[in-house]
Amino acid sequence: MRTIVPAIGFCLLNLVAGHAQAQAAPEAVDAVKPRIYALVAAVGAQFSVVSAAPTIGSHLSPYRRSTIEVPDNILNRFALHGLDRAIASIDPKSKRIYMALPAAQMDGVEPSQRESVAITKIVSELEKMPQRLEWDRIVIATPAYRGLELNGLASKLQGFGLFLQPLCQSDNTSCEYGFRPPSGPHALTPENKVIAANEFLAPFSYIEVWVLDPKTLAVLDKQQGFDNQKLADPTARMLDISQNANREFLASRINSLIELSIDEAVKHTELSGKVEVGEPKVVNPDDDRK
Repeated sequence: MRTIVPAIGFCLLNLVAGHAQAQAAPEAVDAVKPRIYALVAAVGAQFSVVSAAPTIGSHLSPYRRSTIEVPDNILNRFALHGLDRAIASIDPKSKRIYMALPAAQMDGVEPSQRESVAITKIVSELEKMPQRLEWDRIVIATPAYRGLELNGLASKLQGFGLFLQPLCQSDNTSCEYGFRPPSGPHALTPENKVIAANEFLAPFSYIEVWVLDPKTLAVLDKQQGFDNQKLADPTARMLDISQNANREFLASRINSLIELSIDEAVKHTELSGKVEVGEPKVVNPDDDRK
């Protein structure tokens, strides 16, 4: 995993150029006043890298974990880009305002607590902003945490990251001799073909989207998304991230997954398909997590 971590950092930095225009949404020109959405990203600066590992003895963790501290608020910029695209698809004539919780404010917070800490700090800052009374909705992205294993990925995952599964996931013969397995998890190749894989990489995006009423700051809705994309290379035991082509492939999949995850979460909120801003149901932010 020592070679994986800096390579992933390289991929993330390369993605920034593709998001440079994320906060340049065109102004709507219409006789009807466009609705105003304040988009807030609070996902922090940590990109997780988790790898499955063989263990002997039940007291040892089956996973090896590390984090990349991504500079320049890049992960928040990714989240803002995803929020912007999602709201634009729902309400293309809307006006969007962009904000981010400084990543440093999440330093030292336990993973399972980051979601609640982020929303608390955001609400505290929003209370100081009288201009929010002119907005129609506040839409916030925070990292979601899942303690249990899901879809072949590790437990205790949160936010944006990459899971590596180098252990045999099909039959022992295929794994031992490098054959294409007759069974195993389906994964996408760099040639965009779906195959049954022996091993895989899986970018993941665990995100929660909150919808707040700007005037009262009550939580109107919230939706979680736990998405991943398994990737594999049939010509090698794992994707060789030292190769530029594989770096570009991985970066593009991370990019697409983040956008998909946020888009799906937004479209499952009360915002989707609603033209008039009415009196939606207030949701208790302390409700049990999914």
